[in-house]
Amino acid sequence: MAWTGGSLPISLMPLPGEALESWIGAYARRLHATNSAFLDAIGLTGARTTQMALRLTEPEAGALHRATGIPWPVLTAMTLEPYDGLAVTIHPDRRRLTRPPAWRFSAARTRYCPACLAENAGRGPVFWRLPWALACPTHRTVLVDFCPHCQRPPNPWNARRLGPRGAGVCTRDNLTSPHGHTGRRPCGADLSQAPVLGLPETSLVLPAQQRIITLLASGASSRPKALAELKQLYALAWRILRGLHTVADRAPDVVRAALTECGGVLPQLTDEDVGHDAHNAALGTALAHVALHPGHRDHDALFDWILEADQSLQQGTRANIGSRAARWSFSGPALVERALARLDRQATLHARLRYASASPRPRWPRLQADTIIQRAALIPSMLWPGWTMRLLPRLKDTVNLRVGAFRRGCSSFLLLPGGPPELNFERVGPLLNNGQIHTDRDSVERRLYRHHDLTPLASTLAQLAYALDAHGAPIDYARRRVTFTYTSIHLDHSAYQRLCAQHGWRTGQEHRAALLQWYLLMLLTGEMHPPPSGANTRFAWNCTEFRFRAPPALRSFLRRQAEDNLARHGIDEPLAWEPPNSWVTGATWPGISPTSLDPDDVRDLLSTLTSVNEASDALDLTPEHIRLYCDLADISTPTPSNAIGNLANQLTPEAAEVRQGILAPEKLRDLYENHQLELAHIARLASCNPGTVRALMIHDEVPLRPRPDRLPPRPDITRAWLHHEYVEKRRNMAELARERGVSHYHLTTLARGWDLAIRSTEHRYNAIGHLDLPWTPSLAMQAVTASPTALHRLRTIVQIPGHTSLAAAARAIYDGRDGALRQRITKIEKAAGFQIIDRSTRPLAPTPRGHDFLREATEILRIADKIRPKSQ
Repeated sequence: MAWTGGSLPISLMPLPGEALESWIGAYARRLHATNSAFLDAIGLTGARTTQMALRLTEPEAGALHRATGIPWPVLTAMTLEPYDGLAVTIHPDRRRLTRPPAWRFSAARTRYCPACLAENAGRGPVFWRLPWALACPTHRTVLVDFCPHCQRPPNPWNARRLGPRGAGVCTRDNLTSPHGHTGRRPCGADLSQAPVLGLPETSLVLPAQQRIITLLASGASSRPKALAELKQLYALAWRILRGLHTVADRAPDVVRAALTECGGVLPQLTDEDVGHDAHNAALGTALAHVALHPGHRDHDALFDWILEADQSLQQGTRANIGSRAARWSFSGPALVERALARLDRQATLHARLRYASASPRPRWPRLQADTIIQRAALIPSMLWPGWTMRLLPRLKDTVNLRVGAFRRGCSSFLLLPGGPPELNFERVGPLLNNGQIHTDRDSVERRLYRHHDLTPLASTLAQLAYALDAHGAPIDYARRRVTFTYTSIHLDHSAYQRLCAQHGWRTGQEHRAALLQWYLLMLLTGEMHPPPSGANTRFAWNCTEFRFRAPPALRSFLRRQAEDNLARHGIDEPLAWEPPNSWVTGATWPGISPTSLDPDDVRDLLSTLTSVNEASDALDLTPEHIRLYCDLADISTPTPSNAIGNLANQLTPEAAEVRQGILAPEKLRDLYENHQLELAHIARLASCNPGTVRALMIHDEVPLRPRPDRLPPRPDITRAWLHHEYVEKRRNMAELARERGVSHYHLTTLARGWDLAIRSTEHRYNAIGHLDLPWTPSLAMQAVTASPTALHRLRTIVQIPGHTSLAAAARAIYDGRDGALRQRITKIEKAAGFQIIDRSTRPLAPTPRGHDFLREATEILRIADKIRPKSQ
């Protein structure tokens, strides 16, 4: 061929995605020349095809463009340059391949698909040059690495002087000739006839290969994300391949399925890394794809097995959660976080908090000590009341329930997430003025949570800690801890005396003043301080009683006093604040969320009970839950307490002049004469004693109605009615009094006058007695419904059958509170005297006796729902 330069007289267009070496070899054969002769002819004397296939220099690209007419961008796309830094790494100074960003690839060889070579006249894509080339999606086969004859990488695109002349054959030198000849002889094996490993229709390899193709085709803006996923796939794949030689007997089913799909041959291993052949790449990447992307049933089980395989590769003693997760740092934060989450259950509470491994988003601890100190200023020394209610387990044995130590321990734990290792539990306590470190830690881990799962606690505290860092808090507790003490707070005693005069309370002595100061200090600092110097031995107990029994008017007064103290020191902050519910997700509370209780319902319940223990039994909570809720909602029982002194007193005419609100003369007369309210009802509205209301009536010269025992008989209150409702149906006396619009004292006085025995405890009443049932409830039903929450109990238990588990039932009907639901069911069954729900069946079903009980409960609820509109 005579050619004087310019464009070649014969053109050959590259195939879509074709490799530069393949195209040059095909062009040379078209011109009946060798690769080197072709390059010499277009002015690239001495150029090497292997180097050009990696990256074209400007003279090389220009010469190819002038001779063939192929645009520069197309020529560049035929090289490995577009994949540099993503799938391969090209040495910046010399055109040679080094180890890629992800996966091991020790040479610049080419894999191939025999069927593709046969269909395309020996030509192939540049994709075969990449270490992530695993399989041929067109022909559903694993790619081949070596020539079947000489067992060497074949290099099928090299047109050379010694031949062979055909396309798609092995051009590697074979130094041993079958005819006894010596010297450089080409192998010449037909690569299109090489044996292949076919893949089934349900292949695991092909979806992984398709995902790889998508990642490698990412644009410039998506390359960082694609590279991150490739690193994750590699980090998973090499652990899988090595794990098949250590813990294969414990592998999930998907591992055996992938191994069978890839020929049933274990992967080859080297001393330093896994082998880099297509078989290893296909097996490792297919399983890595399953472990990385949700959807497969063994997705989580496979990752757990990979963690076990990784652990088997470590030498020495068993590593902790931090060192095990750190081995994934090469792959980026996503797999580190996932490893932390899966290793969470094996870690201590201290580690679970530091790495936030129990939370929806585990993370590596990177915060400095200064950040933790700033967080400490946003946290009270004792955990917020609302969050304490959520995290405090509903324990049956509350004798040693050291809630104060629990709250201090939780606040100290809030300083661990994300912090440096030197700031452990013992060292963060002083940042909150919490000195009893070991005691508080024991109260959290070994006392209250001894028989409870620590996951909700670890998850909630970690999420709260990071949310505080992100959003801050409107209160500087560090400043308040320094500013407010027993000696620095101010209580307006004159205002307190006026309040007592308004409500007819005794002002009390020094004990009462110290009690008020203690509560005021609690409002300001968010913590319960030790008794002041000189306090008696009962002071701490009186403080606890005060939280349950302090009248709302007195609570409001103390809140105003606290706000005045803030203003006195120039502090522009809300008096109280708690992190919102939205800051924590995915947690199942061992306690109860305050938002799930209706303040009006609780206030009505407390009006019928005389002690905090009765309230806790009625609501299935601990007494401390009740006190915490009283602190939050500003409610209390109207029953006076000797613990804080009888607050009721007879008003003098001078004191009556400062009466306001309910006790104002006009308002009081209107309630008594026009609305016909009883003295006890008015006293509850005014948070005072009925004797105070009576004294005011006398002072205002309001004619008093005769006491109940001197009242003329009312048609709707007869002995027969009271005997039927109270004795036979065992209804609650307080409920009957509200139903007839009289006081509890009124009705009990009538009962005694009619020789009806008053029950010693209201726990033995029938809470469904107001229903007109056409049958007598069974003994089990009577025992279960002897509770203020009887209908709530029945509505809960009838919804359990049909769910796959109690956890599933809790998510569907109980706000996700698995532990709380289990406790409620246990209490119901304990009251009934037999098991109602069979936990061994799937789905859950009632026991034979439980079936009859649920049928009776369903009918009771139907009748209750039918009369509900009338009662409303």
